[in-house]
Amino acid sequence: MLADRKYPLTLAALFGLYVVAGKLGLSLAFVHASASPVWPPTGIALAALLTLGYRVWPAIFAGAFVVNISTAGSVATSLGIAAGNTLEGLLAAFLVDRYANGARAFDRSQDVFKFAGFAALLSSTVSATIGVASLALGGYAAWSDFDQIWLTWWLGDVSGALIFAPLLVLWVRDWRSPLSRGRLLEVAALWFTTTLIGLAVFGEGLAHFGLMTLPLTFLCTPPLVWAAVRFQQREAAMLVAVLSGIAIWETLRGFGPFASATANEALLLLQIFMGTVSVMVISAGALVEERRLVEQEREELLVRAQTARAEAEAANRAKDEFLAMLGHELRNPLAAIISAVSVLDRIGQQDDVAVRARGAIRHQITHLGRLVDDLLDVAHVTSGHIVLACEPVNLATSVQRSVSNLASTGRLERHVVDVRAEPVWASADPTRLDQIVANLLTNAIKYTSPGGTICVRVGGQDDHAVIGVTDTGIGIPPTLLRIFDLPSQGERRLDGAQEGLGVGLTLVRRLVELHGGRVEVFSEGPGRGSEFVVRLPRVQPVEEIVSQSVLRVIGSVVSAKTGYALLWITLLVRFGGFVLNS
Repeated sequence: MLADRKYPLTLAALFGLYVVAGKLGLSLAFVHASASPVWPPTGIALAALLTLGYRVWPAIFAGAFVVNISTAGSVATSLGIAAGNTLEGLLAAFLVDRYANGARAFDRSQDVFKFAGFAALLSSTVSATIGVASLALGGYAAWSDFDQIWLTWWLGDVSGALIFAPLLVLWVRDWRSPLSRGRLLEVAALWFTTTLIGLAVFGEGLAHFGLMTLPLTFLCTPPLVWAAVRFQQREAAMLVAVLSGIAIWETLRGFGPFASATANEALLLLQIFMGTVSVMVISAGALVEERRLVEQEREELLVRAQTARAEAEAANRAKDEFLAMLGHELRNPLAAIISAVSVLDRIGQQDDVAVRARGAIRHQITHLGRLVDDLLDVAHVTSGHIVLACEPVNLATSVQRSVSNLASTGRLERHVVDVRAEPVWASADPTRLDQIVANLLTNAIKYTSPGGTICVRVGGQDDHAVIGVTDTGIGIPPTLLRIFDLPSQGERRLDGAQEGLGVGLTLVRRLVELHGGRVEVFSEGPGRGSEFVVRLPRVQPVEEIVSQSVLRVIGSVVSAKTGYALLWITLLVRFGGFVLNS
């Protein structure tokens, strides 16, 4: 919105510009003194309303009134024409603001065509209809000439909106955008080329070669497209206006492809051509601008993604370093506590309370030690410091051994454990595989009430060796099914059960992925138990590999011996034949 102190000056400047442009336009009126095929004031009014706001309408009304009252007609007809011109501008500005993005209408190709439809083709009918009707009603135009005057008026306003409005809007909106210094030579070449082509196509240059009547107006488009693609739209709009000025001047002199018609018809045809060229060039520039913005946004997104990735990697490194440091720092006090408990066992009391207390301390120390080991292993896996020593392993044997080891500690005494293992082989690190199974079983024990059931299944499924651990414990809410990341397991608790960080499950996932497999978790909800499934790439049993190798060796030996035998037989037959023949 304009500042109040600048408002009168703005109105005065707009009024003066409108009057000068209107007088120039009416100097080309042929069918009627008030109807010109070239009418820049329409573009001036529309650009002012779009960039300065609707408050400037009084300057448009006053300018249109002065132009017409000083040319032809009466006060009444001039007031009617001024009202029509003002309503035309207000309606065009409203429609462009509402449906074509206002002053940014030239940023997108679809908005350029909306601008042409609403501001040029539709809104111009208001001014033409009201203006010609005012002249006819006032007796300054014959009703029989209504259609010819109306068409001239309408096409003049259309060309004014299509040629001059984009030029003024783009310059007012982007006047602060400088031209690159390194392209001044290209700009000079562009201006020179456009001017030369304009003079050649519309001037007397073609007449010397007998080409004036040929449809060579298409030669005007290459430099305009060059401007739209290589530069901003304001440069392209300026070249369109310059070319239009050259074409009007040369057409009035009787040269160019449109000069064969009457002066009014020639200018009408010329304005239709230049209006069409303006729409095409501005829309081409909009397409280029859209592509540039898309590429700029893509680059910004790429930079943000790279920054976010770097920050995430830095955060992961910091987390891993913290886990490693925490694990090493916790080992020292744990070692001291274990030593102190050992001393107490040798010199302390042997009553039941002391024994239970020391047993509880020892149990918790063991638990903390396992937690520290898991923390260190997570950090080592993430940093790539763990190298697997893989070999063909029978998962059934390995899982049964893990269950037996855990049962020997007494941790499975209060649960029902059902193990069903079918022989299936996978390429795995035996130590890390035991760690995977132990952590899954420990997790099931932790969240299953005494008396609950823990089922362990081992078998093959397509190309995978599958280990499944199912429990009848507290289950997992749907929002916590992604529990393999630290520390999402914190909310998964049972009354009286320990809460955990989920370090063991995090280690399970990373070790399984290190083996080239995957781990999944399923649960129907709280109180419905849970199931963990580990899938590892399946390999052939060792017995089959050995037997196939032995068979290949035997086959090679047999093949060699058979070949030797056939060779001797062949030699003996040939020798016998030789003896008989001799």
